[in-house]
Amino acid sequence: MQGIRISANLLYLLAGLLLLIGYFLNLGVQPLYMEEPRRSIIAMELLENRNWWVPTLIGEYYYNKPPFYNWILIGFVKFLGGFSEFNLRLPTVLATFGIAGLMYGAGKKHGHGGQLGYLSALLFLTASGILLFFSMLAEIDMIYSLIVFVGILAVFHYGEKERYWPLFLLVYLSCALGVLTKGLPSFVFTAVSLLVYFIDKKRFKVLFHPAHFAGIALLGLILFGYYYQYAQYHDLSRVWMRMLTESGDRTVANNSWSEFFTHLIVFPLNWIGDMAPASLLLVFLWRKDWKAVLLSQERFVRFCTLMLVFNALLYWVSPGTRMRYVYMLYPLACIILAWVYQQRSSAPVWTGRVFRILALILLGVFALGALALPWIPDLQFMKTSLYPLAVATALVFGTCFWSCYRKPDLALPLLLVGFAIARLVFDVTVLPQRNQEGGAQRDRKLAQRIDNLVGDAPLYTAFQEKVVAYTTIVYLNQLRNRVVKRKDRLQKGDFYLIPLKRAPKNAEILLTTEYGDKLKALIRL
Repeated sequence: MQGIRISANLLYLLAGLLLLIGYFLNLGVQPLYMEEPRRSIIAMELLENRNWWVPTLIGEYYYNKPPFYNWILIGFVKFLGGFSEFNLRLPTVLATFGIAGLMYGAGKKHGHGGQLGYLSALLFLTASGILLFFSMLAEIDMIYSLIVFVGILAVFHYGEKERYWPLFLLVYLSCALGVLTKGLPSFVFTAVSLLVYFIDKKRFKVLFHPAHFAGIALLGLILFGYYYQYAQYHDLSRVWMRMLTESGDRTVANNSWSEFFTHLIVFPLNWIGDMAPASLLLVFLWRKDWKAVLLSQERFVRFCTLMLVFNALLYWVSPGTRMRYVYMLYPLACIILAWVYQQRSSAPVWTGRVFRILALILLGVFALGALALPWIPDLQFMKTSLYPLAVATALVFGTCFWSCYRKPDLALPLLLVGFAIARLVFDVTVLPQRNQEGGAQRDRKLAQRIDNLVGDAPLYTAFQEKVVAYTTIVYLNQLRNRVVKRKDRLQKGDFYLIPLKRAPKNAEILLTTEYGDKLKALIRL
């Protein structure tokens, strides 16, 4: 063992391999929950209705989001076969690695060496909010982040070469796909990114280049093509009104001043927590020449800094913002922080000591947390395997801790390895636990009970948009191989999920359940 030399590059490679395993391990184990059932139901109804243009949810028009993400789900479902949890979540994982791959390529090309690329990619993949939450959900946000990030990178990649035709065509293609995924925010990302870049480069006149108008025309053509098709089936004004309302709900105008000022403080703190461990590298920015490090030493880092600041500013002053709304900006932040870390040799000595202490604290917490696994009540269903798992992971975290203590220069790669191992532990403990017990599991069991009672007979919801959880509906759709829709005119012989107080006197009540603090019933007339 004395002949084995542990280097930073070897640890980075180990972290990458562990993350690759961790992002896929037990991906399909936990039931669909949060927004996953909603996205899946819409995709199911697009398929059954054979109408790709007009999203519906339990048979009702759905205005909040255009259907591009649902088209992606349908493509994966068709290719892989079935609406399984793994198939539905796979696009999110691939999009996350797609972003990391773009970061690696951009960092390697524009960062004078490969380290900026692979280090920033690893920082992104280990960002706690993504690593332990949004990377394992069948949700829009990571797909949308990839689309927006491609557009932002295109501005720099082609702008530096003054190749304006591919620049504007790709940027506005990204904008169009973004609008068809999540609506109006893509217009803002596109406008801010182009304006900031060309003003900074003192090339404002380029915005009047024919290629820019061609890009705008491409955007208009794609959006016109979609909304023209939509208008053949439904009133377009309702869609645009909903999109405007949804965007306006997050602004100062629709929130109190106290919420606004609270958000000004909480938003950056949430961002720092959500991006850990990458955010710990901020300590290396505590130096007199921090502006030069960010804006003067490297053109690509300057670009990332300007894109991050000006795009994030709009969300910082919008109290309705959630962290997932800015995930497309996390890659920019990770590239900046990786660069700052690379310049640590010229930072004050105490910054390295502080970072090492923070790394030791986190690795120590991981080790102690691993030892606590056998005493967590919710994990007792896997008790026979908990003790060896706890001992093994505690030893691994302890080894990382000791190595970090003995070799300060390896603090960051050891910390990244620690976070990658934490994801693996999460995969084999928390995800199976959610499959054993939890709200989504109870909703899935309810779907099975309803299906056993109804069989192949017609089943509808009535008198309420959301009678039971969407998780129950999505699993009913899977079990029955057809979608549950709403029908308020009750017919004899059919089955209905209905608020109990609205059940007719002559109805046979087959099952009751509680949802939203109200009693619901499965009835048959």
